Amino acid sequence: MRWCLVLALVGCSVGAPTGFSDGDRWTFPLVGPLENGLLLVPVTIHGHGPYVFAIDTDAPASIVDDEVVAQAELRTGEGPHLLDESDHNQPRFYAEVIDLKIGTLSIERRSAMVVKKGTYDIDGRRVHGVIGRDVIADSLVFGFDRDHGIGTLTILKGFKPPPDAIALKFQPLYSRAQAVEVNVLPRHLVTATIGGQRFAMHVDLGATASQLRDRSWARAQLAPSDLRAMLIDEVGTAREITKSGVAPVTLDKASTDHVLFATYDDRRWEEQDLEGSLGLSFFRPFDVTVNWDSSMLYLAPRKDVVGGVPARIGRWQSKTLTSCEHVGCAAVSLTDPLAGKPADQMPAKHPGVIVSFARDASAAATNLEVLVAVTPAEGKPPLQWLVANMPAGANRVITHLGGEYAGAKLGVVDASPFPRPCPAEGGCIDLLAPPDSVH
Repeated sequence: MRWCLVLALVGCSVGAPTGFSDGDRWTFPLVGPLENGLLLVPVTIHGHGPYVFAIDTDAPASIVDDEVVAQAELRTGEGPHLLDESDHNQPRFYAEVIDLKIGTLSIERRSAMVVKKGTYDIDGRRVHGVIGRDVIADSLVFGFDRDHGIGTLTILKGFKPPPDAIALKFQPLYSRAQAVEVNVLPRHLVTATIGGQRFAMHVDLGATASQLRDRSWARAQLAPSDLRAMLIDEVGTAREITKSGVAPVTLDKASTDHVLFATYDDRRWEEQDLEGSLGLSFFRPFDVTVNWDSSMLYLAPRKDVVGGVPARIGRWQSKTLTSCEHVGCAAVSLTDPLAGKPADQMPAKHPGVIVSFARDASAAATNLEVLVAVTPAEGKPPLQWLVANMPAGANRVITHLGGEYAGAKLGVVDASPFPRPCPAEGGCIDLLAPPDSVH
């Protein structure tokens, strides 16, 4: 069986795409929004899941891995070849996805590309697939708010731009590739200033790192550092990254310091047409809204990174998570063995502290991830935040941290039912960069 991949083209539809549930606005919770990484959402397919999917606005169609295919018993067949970043056509198989649910949105059916299990796993998270432009469609306005942990899709009729946002026009760049079964989606070009130099850059909301062609690193004052990582494009093809750099970036009136860059090497585009991409590392200080139909990008400064915890946890609409004794359904404590000792009894080097998370009994049967902000003691440098991963049945997790955490204050700022997998049975605690750090 050969599948037909139907893509929405700019300006060819009005209102909700075919198969969408009734409504003019749909919302969905984000997984780990304060981590400033990929936009991750919970998805159910044919009654199975929930699975964690990434949003990629460059993907022509949504993607599922073969584990989802097996669990949801999806029909598969060969489909059109897709052009990857190396400018090679890749054969691909597709699955008929039935009853796709994302937050308040239900979609009757879609054709989704199939990849191997683990293809899109990132930052210790199991990512089962990708939500592409068959869902984040041209006829809709897409937005996300990390502080509230919410993403939105809105029909064009009645849409009003955020009142406090910086409005930016982008220019579509269309592919000139020949002899392809599915055209690469247009790039969305803006002119950004990097290290005092201006470059034509694509707005890439499906990647964390920004990217710049190797030839422009010196001009943009990007000092390379060694990095070993893999970038996976929207076709499922991997590319190795060997260096990274950090630079300030300005886009009209919007500026972000310490934007993380990798090398840009998308060979589907002529080198004279664009120099790289602006990923989520640039957009981390902003709530973002995109009107594809009018080619407008709206950036509203984030107002409350660590406040508003009840509303943020409330995005899950879970009675369990919102009714616990402790915020986030876990009591968090830091024990310093030297606390209260006189100065003359202090060792030359602090032995470190113990941090523990004790789950509330009312949430014993819930998979739980708890994010904790760390405020260092006065005069000490910033510290990494903590995330406790507690699968159902894991009632307590403990870790030892260095002496730099002595005197620090801990506060729960988020909780979700999507913990990272741990290397051993029970729970575990990971360290994460705080939201205002380079990601």
